[in-house]
Amino acid sequence: MKAKKVVALGLAMMMAAMTVTGCGGGGDNGQKQTEITIYQSKIEANEGYKKAIEAYEATHPDVKINLEAVTGNDFTASLKAKMQSDPPTIFSVGGFQDLKDYGDILEDVSDLEALEHALDGTKDMFTKDGKVLAVPLYMEGYGFVVNRQMFEDAGVDFDSMMTFDGMKAGFDTLQKKIESGEMEEKYPNLEAVMEYPTKELWIAGDHDANVALAHDFASAQEAYVAETLPGKGFEDYKTMVDFQASYTTNADSTANLNSVDYTTSLEGGLAIERVAAIKQGNWVAPAVETTDPEVLKKLDLLPYSVPGFSEGKYFVGVSGYWAINSKASEEQKKAARDFINWMYTDPEGQKIVVEDCKFVPPYDNFEGLEASDPLSQRIMTANENGNTMDGWVYSGAPNTWGQQAAGVEVQKYLAGQATWEEVTQSCIDQWETMRKAQQ
Repeated sequence: MKAKKVVALGLAMMMAAMTVTGCGGGGDNGQKQTEITIYQSKIEANEGYKKAIEAYEATHPDVKINLEAVTGNDFTASLKAKMQSDPPTIFSVGGFQDLKDYGDILEDVSDLEALEHALDGTKDMFTKDGKVLAVPLYMEGYGFVVNRQMFEDAGVDFDSMMTFDGMKAGFDTLQKKIESGEMEEKYPNLEAVMEYPTKELWIAGDHDANVALAHDFASAQEAYVAETLPGKGFEDYKTMVDFQASYTTNADSTANLNSVDYTTSLEGGLAIERVAAIKQGNWVAPAVETTDPEVLKKLDLLPYSVPGFSEGKYFVGVSGYWAINSKASEEQKKAARDFINWMYTDPEGQKIVVEDCKFVPPYDNFEGLEASDPLSQRIMTANENGNTMDGWVYSGAPNTWGQQAAGVEVQKYLAGQATWEEVTQSCIDQWETMRKAQQ
């Protein structure tokens, strides 16, 4: 009998609580909450996002934020499925192909306070019909990630490698010391100056192809609307492909590079000091730190210097954006706007973006914050000094052109199955064909 009274009392209390909070749930003191969902692809930043959400909710009890993350390789398909079943309020988007896929549900966010601080080169990168349809989420930059300590031990001044000729001279010096055995005692694993994993089509087909596209187009958006590819920068493209291949252990048998993958070049290459350099960006820092945190401390990032074109410049761009679902309720869209503004304008949010998410912010109001790794800090400094070029022009290419056209053609070139003239012409022809097919 006593047990029945306790149960009855419990049920009564539960019903009273439901009456106060309402069917939609509630926050502290019975305050009604607006619930939003974030769906994002940068899974390595998930813990940082969780910290940001916790901090935001602590001062905004009227908002409940759910977070879902899917790895980048599976994100596009999963997001399309998500849109059909349970559309998120905020979601991350990448290249301009997303304008075609999601253009009808992207909220105009041109009134966001954060955009007032967007760095030059980001404000016009995801717009349509005069509307800003996504907010810069983070920037990434690439060049040549090098073991600075290794080069200095070989007698090479790091600052002397800021130009193409200086970089080549430094690489030549280290290569000679490797061949002579002078580096063996301190670096017993060291085999070559570089690794060039062209099995990964995006490495030669997106990032290296960007130097060609940057000759023809001022931005990814300009490339996105181009029906044809002039191809003015393909000789520079060849210069950088040849440069990288020539410093690998497969310099005399470049076809073998088409079997080298990303993991071999990074965790099995740079991070264990088997090679001294790879063409990559600040995003490799977490993987190096996991493999050997002491090696990360030795790393630095050289510019993607192309003779007469990008000397001393890092290829930097926005590689991720926040989009708001225009089909969400007005309360949800308001909460989404406020959370994004908080991340990029509030000191607590800004600190989490840099230190916990480990992002290079695409905004000019992050003064005094420093990245926790030397590669991201190098990109932040390059942004501050204006030593950058647009590294994401390729995101405006026809969908799959970078990898299935340019990347595949470079593989043929390295395997001796195509001349560079044939590579150039094929890439130009495939641009036009792919663009027509996608319109």
